Amino acid sequence: MAHRSDQDRIEKTHNLPRFFVEHPQVSWVLLVGVLVWGWFGYHSMPQRKDPDIPVRVAVAACAWPGATAQQVEQFVTRPIEDAVAENKTIHPGTAADYGIRSVSIPGYAYVYVQLAEEISDVKRQFSDINLKLDALSSQLPPGAGPIVFQSDFGDTAALMLTIASPKADSVEIEIRARGIQSAIYTSRAAKKYKKQDAPITIVYSFPQSLSSNKTILDVAQVFEQRVEQAGIIRAPQLIQGNGFIAVDGVSTGDDALIHGFIQTFFQNQLQRS
Repeated sequence: MAHRSDQDRIEKTHNLPRFFVEHPQVSWVLLVGVLVWGWFGYHSMPQRKDPDIPVRVAVAACAWPGATAQQVEQFVTRPIEDAVAENKTIHPGTAADYGIRSVSIPGYAYVYVQLAEEISDVKRQFSDINLKLDALSSQLPPGAGPIVFQSDFGDTAALMLTIASPKADSVEIEIRARGIQSAIYTSRAAKKYKKQDAPITIVYSFPQSLSSNKTILDVAQVFEQRVEQAGIIRAPQLIQGNGFIAVDGVSTGDDALIHGFIQTFFQNQLQRS
């Protein structure tokens, strides 16, 4: 094959770069078109901070007090499933996903619904299902119903509050410890314990801003009564101070007994509150 000269290559070779070099007017028109297209695309871009993601899951709940799980399944759950299945946009059930699934327990039925992924008018389809369930409510057994259909899972708001406090330094801890020690010594000096007595003090420390909190005082008074009734501390006395409250008295119990009583008492208080 004969060797082609550079002049021959220049005259006979045609490609895209050469076309735009030889026809600059086309290049400028396309460049302007790309710039206009980009400007239009940028200004028509959705500017929501939170994207609108349609939630395609809803749940129908129905109460039937006093009914067994079998009765709920037969007379409430299955009719609800049949009514929901009349909607043609339900997600087809697969081994890894569901369109309709239900839970029947004594006195209550839950039916979960999931729409197909390609459905865009989610609210319209859920409204259709809700109408079918409203019509079914009058056909349920006596004492059952009404059917509550919840489809607003996407319309939620969250609020998180964070409270932080700087860690107390060694100087503050030392000052508070001396204040508590002084209050205990003063209380014991007034009671004049005998040499054979084994006085102990149970101290609860809290932020100084809560010193006048009535709830803490009420709990401390209940603790004072219970600890004496249980025989853990004899002749207890309540000691109040700036940022702490304490119960002082005489005890013959060991550390394990006292710690166990304190833990049980406060666990019961948390359960009541």
